[in-house]
Amino acid sequence: MHSLLNLLLRSAFPAEIRDWILLLADVLALATIPSVLVRRSGRPLAALSWILALLAVPFGGVIAWWLLGRMHLQRPARERKRSQRRMDAEHPEAPPRAPEIPAVIRAVLPFALQGDRRWCEGVFPPADATDVRVFANGAEAFAAMESAIVQARTEIRALFYIWQADETGRRIADKMIERARAGVKVRILVDEVGSRAFLRQVAPSLRAAGVEVAGFLPASFRPWAPTFNFRNHRKLLLVDGRCAFTGGMNIGREYECEWRDQCARLGGPVLENLDAVFQEDWLFVTGESLRDLIPEGECDDTSENRALCVAIASGPDRDEHRVHDGFFLAITNARSRVWLTSPYFVPDASLLEALRAAAMRGVDVRILTPLQNDVRLVALASCSCREPLLRAGVRLFEFLPCFMHTKNLIIDDELSVIGSANVDTRSFRLNFELACFLLSRRVNEMLATFFEADLRESREITRAEVEARGVFRRCLESGANLLSPLL
Repeated sequence: MHSLLNLLLRSAFPAEIRDWILLLADVLALATIPSVLVRRSGRPLAALSWILALLAVPFGGVIAWWLLGRMHLQRPARERKRSQRRMDAEHPEAPPRAPEIPAVIRAVLPFALQGDRRWCEGVFPPADATDVRVFANGAEAFAAMESAIVQARTEIRALFYIWQADETGRRIADKMIERARAGVKVRILVDEVGSRAFLRQVAPSLRAAGVEVAGFLPASFRPWAPTFNFRNHRKLLLVDGRCAFTGGMNIGREYECEWRDQCARLGGPVLENLDAVFQEDWLFVTGESLRDLIPEGECDDTSENRALCVAIASGPDRDEHRVHDGFFLAITNARSRVWLTSPYFVPDASLLEALRAAAMRGVDVRILTPLQNDVRLVALASCSCREPLLRAGVRLFEFLPCFMHTKNLIIDDELSVIGSANVDTRSFRLNFELACFLLSRRVNEMLATFFEADLRESREITRAEVEARGVFRRCLESGANLLSPLL
């Protein structure tokens, strides 16, 4: 890259000035390295990736670091912490915990049992979830969401990373307008980057009907407060105090009828925790403190679709990355099976080793990813993980019919995870995510049934085909994996 820069400068500057420009590029890169080492402490691969970028791309690497790598977790994080402190002050009492905490929860989510606040580092104490339903495809999920919306009596709160301005997005928006005109309070919070077209084309008609619409953190490349990576990737729909929908589905045609995706519907006391996630994000964006949505009805302890749920709202404003920690501990504590589905599968070293170790001790580890991926660089980085996983006995599958956007984890016969997080650095460290860890044999069995159905439409990746790939392909995958901490 230095040679290329030298060629570009040759026609504009004499040799001695070119030398000074190249020297300046190297000095800036070297002067930036200490910042990388401090802010990526404990993550050597990420630090090395950034240092390589600094030295290999004159000026460009330095600009990228100061815009994307250094500050985007700083000032916005402090603003969110102020919102959290305000939420803590207004809701000092912790909700009632489940009377008995199962051993699985104690082993996998010990941090959910600490502290007396409503949440600690985004982790809520275990709460009962009633009438839990998982929808295996978009058609079923959207039908259920629309049914809940049209039956809303008091308030609807919606939080989505992407709300498309397409036919599906406008149809859901029209139903929100109908409820708003019927006297239902409707609040919609979308990400400024993921829902740019929605905010420009659909939001004005919603606001005209009385719906409150807000955008989460506009993307900014200002050196003193860049926010491009600081995205809200959560998906959550709350209707009155009756039900909540969460999972991997955004609002759009591809999620409804083109891609394979899943969504969960929950009721009962856990709604109070999920509502607190919306309240915190709404307070951060608008400065408005909302009243609680009180869960309706009594908890039915005899229901087959009952689960114990630990909700985790992770993000770059937290000191710990608890969704990642929950995945790691769930995999390391697994005894019979680990079935994982993720559209963007680029695990860090700790999760990679946890999966390998589980397979080597006899656990049935299966990973399902899409054959068709909409992010080529991520797909290449994911392929670089295959060989060590296959050598350890992990079984890998590619879903064939369409792009698979499903994100879930099935552990043994009781524990399941469904939420918005992918298995990659961006979800675990950069984005705001929401994951529900559900303890229920019924829900586990339901997800396992869906997983097995998806496997019948998938092909298994063999160790022979992975080992037979050419040198050029290996170089592409290794290069993409080297960049994975930056993705």
